[in-house]
Amino acid sequence: MKKLLTGLLFALLTLFGSATAEEASPLWYPQITADMPVISISTGDSNRFATAWVREDKLQGRIDYVDAAITVTDGERVLLRNEKAQVKVRGNWTLDYPKKSIRIKFSKKQSMLGLNENQPYKSWVLLAEWKDLSMLNSATALFLAHNILGADGYYCTDYRFVHLEINGVYWGVYLLAEQQEVNPGRVDIAENEPGDANRYTGYLMEYDAYFTEEAALPRSDPFFEVYHMGLTGEQYGYTIKSHIEDNRQTAFLRGCVRLIYRICYAAVKEGKHYTFNDKYTELVPTQSSSVRDTVAQVIDLPSLVDTYILNEIACNPDLGWSSFYLSLDMSEDGSRRLTFHAPWDFDSAFGIRSDYESSWGDYARYAGNPWLLLFVDEPWFQEMVKARWAELTAMGLPEQTLAFVRTLTTVYAADFTRNYDRWPTRITEGNHELVPELNRCRSQQEAADYLYDWLSARFNYLNYCWK
Repeated sequence: MKKLLTGLLFALLTLFGSATAEEASPLWYPQITADMPVISISTGDSNRFATAWVREDKLQGRIDYVDAAITVTDGERVLLRNEKAQVKVRGNWTLDYPKKSIRIKFSKKQSMLGLNENQPYKSWVLLAEWKDLSMLNSATALFLAHNILGADGYYCTDYRFVHLEINGVYWGVYLLAEQQEVNPGRVDIAENEPGDANRYTGYLMEYDAYFTEEAALPRSDPFFEVYHMGLTGEQYGYTIKSHIEDNRQTAFLRGCVRLIYRICYAAVKEGKHYTFNDKYTELVPTQSSSVRDTVAQVIDLPSLVDTYILNEIACNPDLGWSSFYLSLDMSEDGSRRLTFHAPWDFDSAFGIRSDYESSWGDYARYAGNPWLLLFVDEPWFQEMVKARWAELTAMGLPEQTLAFVRTLTTVYAADFTRNYDRWPTRITEGNHELVPELNRCRSQQEAADYLYDWLSARFNYLNYCWK
């Protein structure tokens, strides 16, 4: 019989003390079961949709959805049976890996394995976790994200490890996650109905180095560019991930983001204070004498602090590159402040890349992200960071994150072995992007040990900096 590992069976918490189930931390944990659920995708006789395409095909606009039927079982029951959907491979760089991530789009909304309080949605994602031999980077980052951003009310995807079958063939272990999108219960901001071009609505954006490539694709996302004063090195654009009816909305959003950055830069770097006019189209001087108060008018500061802490822990190379999500709800009921949430894409994090392997030293200030770089040296911002870190450490977040890594490795040892029996070349051929120590690993367990040791050192460094 399937057993729900409540609190991840945090008997492994006792690695760090004598905590009992009754004394368990109030931290958030994903669902873990002794039997890993199974998702089966049927597209007929061909597996071509999951094998044929590479990144060049995406750049040529050649990757389309194919019709599919989805069946989901949880070890005891069939939860979905042959539900109509469409599937396609997804990602950018990862499209060139043999085991590819997949997007599912159901014909009608479906809940999936209890994720996000069992709320139904059409779009879901299966992450292949190919680059990261431990297969735990995303799960660990999102565990941290839920207990940092999620605890403050900001959206983070729920997730669960699953086995995937495609047309009856075992395809490996995947991480089922949610699509980053505007939707109640996901990024819950205003969004216009089709045909409504009202500018004062909600906008979900991604800071994205791929924005020019995306713009060349059929059915591409709208995009815009903003010049970030004071940012050295390459600057990238923003792709809009929410519904846009016409170019006037894009122009309005670009103006808002540009002026928000200008307000912040002027306050931090020039000692000048501005705010928006009534239509949010121009700046007017304000009498504020506090940099923090000026910034707080246009930036949701707790979300920025939480985002900074998460990325300082993870040392995520994508921080200044792509998959960095932020939103601006300009509707009548919206906050009208830039909000940072929906963290995503951590498969290169936690010291696995040969160019970002150190667990010691500051990271976010050098990662090229304009919003974090602007505030990282502000004393008031660092005071907010230290206060939030004190809350997180008091709840035992560092220790329980380490226990989380150990628990997943123990509970899913046979599942990870089965995955690498299916994909042995990931072990035998390594990955040129990774540190030599990881390329010498010959099992998920060894790579998980690297993650555990790296995280231990990283937490020690941050405790030293933020005490």
